[in-house]
Amino acid sequence: MKKLLFISVFLILLSSSESCLAVKWPLPRVELRSLDNAMRESGKYSKRNAIKLDSLKMRLSEKRLSGSARIETLIMMSRFCRQNMSDSSLRYSAMAVDASRIYGSLRERYLASLVYTDALAAAGFFSEAIYDYDSLANIHVDKDSRIEFFKVGRRLYSNLSNYVDDESNMAAYYEDRYVACDDSLVALMPENDNFRKFIIAERMVANGKFAAARNVLKKLMAELGPNSNIYGMTAFQLASVYKSDGDQTQYAAYLAKAAESDIVCNVREGFALPALAAWLYEQNEFAMAFRYINFALEEAYKGNARVRMVSMARWVPAIDEAYRCQISASRNEWLLFAAVSTTLFVALAVMTFFLFKQISKSRASQKALASTSRMKDAYIGNFIGLCSTYSEKYYSLLKLVDRKISSGQASELLKTIKSGKIGEGENEDFYKEIDSVVLTLYPDFVEKVNELLEPVERVRLKGGQLTPELRIYAFVRLGVSESTRIARILNYSVNTVYAYRNRMRNRAIDREHFEENVLKIGIDDN
Repeated sequence: MKKLLFISVFLILLSSSESCLAVKWPLPRVELRSLDNAMRESGKYSKRNAIKLDSLKMRLSEKRLSGSARIETLIMMSRFCRQNMSDSSLRYSAMAVDASRIYGSLRERYLASLVYTDALAAAGFFSEAIYDYDSLANIHVDKDSRIEFFKVGRRLYSNLSNYVDDESNMAAYYEDRYVACDDSLVALMPENDNFRKFIIAERMVANGKFAAARNVLKKLMAELGPNSNIYGMTAFQLASVYKSDGDQTQYAAYLAKAAESDIVCNVREGFALPALAAWLYEQNEFAMAFRYINFALEEAYKGNARVRMVSMARWVPAIDEAYRCQISASRNEWLLFAAVSTTLFVALAVMTFFLFKQISKSRASQKALASTSRMKDAYIGNFIGLCSTYSEKYYSLLKLVDRKISSGQASELLKTIKSGKIGEGENEDFYKEIDSVVLTLYPDFVEKVNELLEPVERVRLKGGQLTPELRIYAFVRLGVSESTRIARILNYSVNTVYAYRNRMRNRAIDREHFEENVLKIGIDDN
């Protein structure tokens, strides 16, 4: 479409932008403003959830609490944390399993195992979750417990289906298992149950019965409120219906409603906000897309929602690059506009003020983006270096084995291997590599950790190497929080890792939030 040319300045400006733009749909301004308000107040909703969790913790600490009540409370805590703190959900569910083995009934042991399976799936441990889930399939329990069983299966196979993203035959298999769970839930649940109504409407959408689905979904939304998790799920399905009708504005509006409901309900594994960011990117609304995708990533990170972080990763580079280009283009446009304005307007001072204000914002944004890029490069460089080091050692070992066998010294080779001389010093070299990587990525890591400790408990480096406690918490900062994984990587026993973690936590100023504070190291600086 040809553009009207006013003066040569605007011709120059237009030449720097794309000549052909996709048709843009009107933005749902009302819904987006409401979503922005929810994002600004997200801390309030998180605090409200924290208060609820604290009340459950207080109940759990009661000395007179019976065994059954303890199991029930732990199950409630695990379910409460599943969508916003997957690691906590896994911890509480494991405690529920342990408690049920001591003084739980068959039903309590079953529900505890079920909630543990649910937590495994939420945390991304799919192999373990599938194994545990299948082991519960043939146990005879009451109707309500069977309903919970199929709800857990529905979430498990939904996550698996979204994770593989139609990249293999497994996607169809997971989808079939998901549908089978839905069919079982429809058969077991009461007809007036809102979740049952939602499942039926979702199946209508999947089968292309959009008109019928719209009626059911709208009626269901009218009965619910944003504080209900089903409300957000319903809004997301309605967005799909409007998208199939070709109404992109309504599609975005209902995505915004679903995303707002996720924030209000403190659901950190929702699809709606990343989908809305992707739509805004397609509409060339790069600043909004950048803001929404980053908020979604921060929420997924806070909740350790690994599946959501993987699914969002596909959009981040494109949105990041588009936003970077928009900032650069915006800066250049302002500079050119200011140059021309000096010849056209007398109010030079006013225009200069706005110009420098925009430049300041652009530089700050570019600095933040550049810092993020350097961090990514550092991760990649250190990873490649570590791989290269161990590749060299691997080939050296192959040459030694080949030389010994070729010369008929197999028995001598076996003796050398049994003596432990081949692996001698490997752990120490590995620790040095790990320490170098951590101190490269976070130069002030030791200083920041010491700020979290009591003054008399602060740690000093010896020979430029991290202490075992610092090395363990370096892995926590890098996202490896499970003690069993850290133990395998560092060749420690699990009990040793637990002991080091507890020892360091007990030396902290704020023991309860020590590990959360470690995870924040380096974030504020970026």
